[in-house]
Amino acid sequence: MKKLNNTTDVVKYLKFGNLTQPFLKDEYVLEMVMRHYYAKIKLYGKANQLESLYLLINHNVKYSKNQEFRDNYKFQRTAEEIWASKQMTGCTDYCILFATLARQIGISTTFLHTAEKYWLQKFKNNETFKYHSGHSFCECFYKGKWILVDPTCKKIQTNYDSNNIQLNYNVGGKDNFIPYIRDLDLSTKQSISEHNKIMDELCLKI
Repeated sequence: MKKLNNTTDVVKYLKFGNLTQPFLKDEYVLEMVMRHYYAKIKLYGKANQLESLYLLINHNVKYSKNQEFRDNYKFQRTAEEIWASKQMTGCTDYCILFATLARQIGISTTFLHTAEKYWLQKFKNNETFKYHSGHSFCECFYKGKWILVDPTCKKIQTNYDSNNIQLNYNVGGKDNFIPYIRDLDLSTKQSISEHNKIMDELCLKI
């Protein structure tokens, strides 16, 4: 995948997509983030706005334990709909919401969709598998560089290979992911079957 540019991509990823339209006032989002940010400064002498933002999201919207809800709404909602429901279906929801709010406070943020490395190998080798395996991340231009943010797992990785993401932690027991979409968001609402078809088509090109 093409390396992020520090000029053109910084401008591009301040924009909003179909699923990442602002729904709260910019001033309100900034106030919420900075309240937590300055509290951390007071307690520990240091803080990170990105951490404050994903902790804010995780405080207000929880992962749904209802399988039927997750199946019905996965890949199907805007940031506003996710926030209003107070329930996440998975990593895509976390990233759609995070990207929306981060852009509102002036942080250029991508939506990065990835395939788990060993699932991808099985898929390309026409081997059988039980389900599609991947993870969503965001990339943020913060303090002069692009860094990887995982709002779902509440992790930040400052050094990473944008073509082959090797994590220093596990996501569902996996730590190696290959990006296949970098955009403002998913562009359209999708059923799980539609999403998997798109994933198959794009992963064949990797």
